[in-house]
Amino acid sequence: MLSLKDYKVGIYARLSKEDARSGESTSIENQKLMLTKHVEDMGWELREVYQDDGFSGTNQNRPAFKRMIADVKQGYINTILIKDLSRLGRNYLEVGNLAEVFLPEHNCELISLNEKLDDMMVFRNWFNEQHSKSTSNKVRAVKKICAENGKYMGAYAPYGYMKSPDNRHKLIPDKNTAPIVRRIFEMRASGMSHRAIAAKLNSDAVVSPREYYYQSKGSKNPWRTNRLWTETTVKDILKSEVYIGNLVQGKSGTISYKNPKQINKPRDEWIRVQGAQKPLIDSELWERVQALSRKKHKSRRRNDGEANLFAGLLYCSDCGFKLRGQTERRKRKDGSEAVRVSYMCGTYARSGKNACTIHSISETTLTALVADRIRAHTQLVQLDEQRIIEAVLMAQSNKNSTCISGLEQHKKQIEKLDLLIESLYEDKISGLIPGSLFKRQIMKCERDRITCEKSIKALEKKIKHSEAPNKFDFNKSVPVNREMLFLLVDKIIINETKIADGKRICEVKIFYNYNLP
Repeated sequence: MLSLKDYKVGIYARLSKEDARSGESTSIENQKLMLTKHVEDMGWELREVYQDDGFSGTNQNRPAFKRMIADVKQGYINTILIKDLSRLGRNYLEVGNLAEVFLPEHNCELISLNEKLDDMMVFRNWFNEQHSKSTSNKVRAVKKICAENGKYMGAYAPYGYMKSPDNRHKLIPDKNTAPIVRRIFEMRASGMSHRAIAAKLNSDAVVSPREYYYQSKGSKNPWRTNRLWTETTVKDILKSEVYIGNLVQGKSGTISYKNPKQINKPRDEWIRVQGAQKPLIDSELWERVQALSRKKHKSRRRNDGEANLFAGLLYCSDCGFKLRGQTERRKRKDGSEAVRVSYMCGTYARSGKNACTIHSISETTLTALVADRIRAHTQLVQLDEQRIIEAVLMAQSNKNSTCISGLEQHKKQIEKLDLLIESLYEDKISGLIPGSLFKRQIMKCERDRITCEKSIKALEKKIKHSEAPNKFDFNKSVPVNREMLFLLVDKIIINETKIADGKRICEVKIFYNYNLP
């Protein structure tokens, strides 16, 4: 037993957010006051006060706790004074190992002011852990219910939106940034790459999302970044369903209440609520942008930063890989610059003629060919307009199959809820269930019914927007550009050039997004 003058005490105090929510009344300051007074009354030497405010007891990676353990190892303190074992931690295995193995090995005594450290300590540790587990489960359950009811649970509103002043769980369009979101989607639909979009926003001095957030709060951005738009930021915006009115939450979470490490959850565990807020873009523009992303091509940039006209659409007929664009420049006699853009097989460019042949074609030739084919389709439309429009509508109908399937599922769910509500009324009248249970069940059914009705309206609107091909008019002469190409063309197959009767012949096959002749 240590003598009085040998007690070198370290006081440890902790209070987590979960403790505060569950009714824990002993604040950090009250803990320190109580423990300090005890040290003075006992005549011990107070070496250090360690405090972790806002840290869960299941988290062993607490800064003050780690500092205290380091001081124990160095012999700076030989006594730890706590209010109770739950302050030390809520993982009974970790606390047990600390109290019964680690501290005795380092000649350090553990003293709890409100508890006796005896053989029952292991049970108290276990109960402390169960309390933490119960609190964690309750918090998760509340968050899940809120997310399922269409309440936004994020700390920050997505770019383009702001939290409603009347309801922090409701998103409303931000008049300053909503137009920028629409502009980003329109630029992408026109064929611009993510990097080119970011560069354009930066050149136009558009404030980046994180910088805008801090500016709107009237504070300085504490992050050490270049504070500019990046292609990653643009990609994140373009793939977020929030901009068509859907809330997708619960994509990630902690491994368990003991382990705070964040992990990505499977898609079938995500919580998706359709029509939760006003959309910033229409479903037709959304589908066009997602179709571009599914092609997964990376446009090679020219010196002027723009993508080649046919980048991402040309494929080699032999090896199946994409063709790569190249630009040749030369000076004319009059001093002007001549620019020639052509495409060659990517495999040939990387590995040489032993891997594949060149499959070369100039952009000028290809543009003229595609323009010729489009003009031919324009004439066909004039001759048989209804047949072509039906082909386009059929392609769009196939894209809507998922929406139609979801629509039918929601309608069936409403029918089931109606039957359940009718059954509940019969059980109440017959006295089979008490009034309080009846009221709770009816309220739950009504909430589920409202959610289904909102989803049905959103899906019907999405299908309606895809009923007519109104973004491209076949009856007008349109110049060949990337927006038109990505709207109409799925891919173009380039064959190797052959010599026939002294002429160079290159067979080109164009595959359309629609079933055109």
